[in-house]
Amino acid sequence: MTTTQTPTTTTTDPSSKPGSPGRWRYLLTGLVVFAATIALFYVEENWRGRRAWENCKRELEAKGAHLDWSYYIPPPVPDDQNVFGVPEMQQWFEGRMPTELAKWLSGSPLTGTNSASLVLANLTIGLPGAIPPSGSVVLSWADTANTPAEASRLIQQALGPVATDPLDPTQSCSFMARKPEELRPIQIFLQCQTAPTEQDLNQLLLHFSSHPKPIVKLEPSGGNSYQVTMLAPTSAADYVARFDKNAPDLAVVRQALQRPYARLAGDYRIFDKIPIRAIVSIRTVSQRLAALAECYLLLGQPEKALDALTFMHQLCRALEAHPTGRPSSLVAAMINVAVTGLYASTIEDGMRLHAWKEPQLAALQEQLEAINLRPDVRNAMSFEQAFSCLYAETTPLAELVRLYNSSGKPAQRPGFSFWSLIPRGWVYQNMVVSANLHQMINEEMFPAGPLVVPHEIESAGATVDREVSASLLWSPFKLLAEMSTPGGCVRAARTTAYNQTMVNQAQIVCALERYHLARGEYPATLENLVPEYIQRIPPDLIGGQPPHYRRTEDGKFLLYSIGWTEKDHGGQSGSNVMKDGDWVWGEFW
Repeated sequence: MTTTQTPTTTTTDPSSKPGSPGRWRYLLTGLVVFAATIALFYVEENWRGRRAWENCKRELEAKGAHLDWSYYIPPPVPDDQNVFGVPEMQQWFEGRMPTELAKWLSGSPLTGTNSASLVLANLTIGLPGAIPPSGSVVLSWADTANTPAEASRLIQQALGPVATDPLDPTQSCSFMARKPEELRPIQIFLQCQTAPTEQDLNQLLLHFSSHPKPIVKLEPSGGNSYQVTMLAPTSAADYVARFDKNAPDLAVVRQALQRPYARLAGDYRIFDKIPIRAIVSIRTVSQRLAALAECYLLLGQPEKALDALTFMHQLCRALEAHPTGRPSSLVAAMINVAVTGLYASTIEDGMRLHAWKEPQLAALQEQLEAINLRPDVRNAMSFEQAFSCLYAETTPLAELVRLYNSSGKPAQRPGFSFWSLIPRGWVYQNMVVSANLHQMINEEMFPAGPLVVPHEIESAGATVDREVSASLLWSPFKLLAEMSTPGGCVRAARTTAYNQTMVNQAQIVCALERYHLARGEYPATLENLVPEYIQRIPPDLIGGQPPHYRRTEDGKFLLYSIGWTEKDHGGQSGSNVMKDGDWVWGEFW
């Protein structure tokens, strides 16, 4: 039987052939669907981000926040009423100063550059009963209760009054009232049964309890003799003479400060055009003026010291940015805080030297009463809130990527180069997080009320730190918060509270000294100062109670405020002055 096989016919789909129109049609359709999905994703994310931002902005503005950048742009003012309308002011505070003035402001050459040594004491060691060198003060090695304090007193007596240069606080004694050639070393004869080692002598003799503490060393001078030496501080008279050379240039600044407004030239609509450099120059000028005041105090010229401090006080007006009264940045506000702290500490140094008289005390008290740092810092925090939002909204994505990847983020976090591809709506989502974090800082760390509550500030600071650190690893909506949230907010709040407390205490001490000058003693209570010497006693910022005050047995007084621990330590400060213990006036005296 013959089997007949029917041929099988294979039908080929034309669209399956490489390069056929059908295959390309499917591929093209897929690409169109994919592109449409991506486009829809971008449209939706952009809409969601902008909507989230608009809702956030509306909620924050209902709480009193100002997120519209135009609120922070200072209005134009006439040149003849503007501190910076004087051409020299605008030029000098942008860094274009006369050479000699620039050298004076930079601190070179000023303190810490002298290589000459001063001999403060000649020390001879001998047996008890031996005849001391002529003119020597005899001390006993065995009298460990009295000899160290007496040796310290004699060495400091030879050196005379000294002060620290604010521009170089590492120098314990930067200025001295005497000129080097006027210094007469003290002669000390130390009676010992057995000659002590240099280490023993250093431990017993070279400890100073006063402030500032001279940094001295013991150098053998032959036999059983030594010299107590230190690097020569700058003579106060020499520093004043250096200032006098620059007085005409600085007179231009002083004259300009009599004008009512302080608006630096710049395009405030664009964040990188806002003038900042001049603000830093104000800090440097203030440091030099504080040093000048210290020198006048050493020379017994309190009226000129007052003049230098008044100059500092006027410079702070430029940082307050009148006519708006809103600092141009957090940098400006914190420089104002730092300069004010320096101003108060220089007043305190004048008290230590017993240099101030009634006219200066009354004038300083009036200036101190006008200082209120906390609103400026709070305004600056609001500025930063609006600034961070403006920056995010107007900066190209590629630039945001570059800034994030160069911002010193921890190594374990990935770089975000793909940011140039993300929807712009994600930037708005970042703005929501950043603005809310700023609002938390403003409300909980810099509240508008009269009191500072450290434990609430510390708690808010910890919350902010958590938000901008641990949760950032994989959250694309919190990346900008890391860059835009100000660091060190707790420290800023603490420093502001501390410096304002020093200002408030300085007011009270001016009144106390005026009372003492008039009556020969300090009052039994602070209320005895009201109203003749002060209108009201400023309460403590922490706790709101009156400052702690009492007269001491040595005819002086103890004045202190509750510090950051919110506890009364009985007038004892801690190793970290701002964080531990009480805030004590004149704690280094």
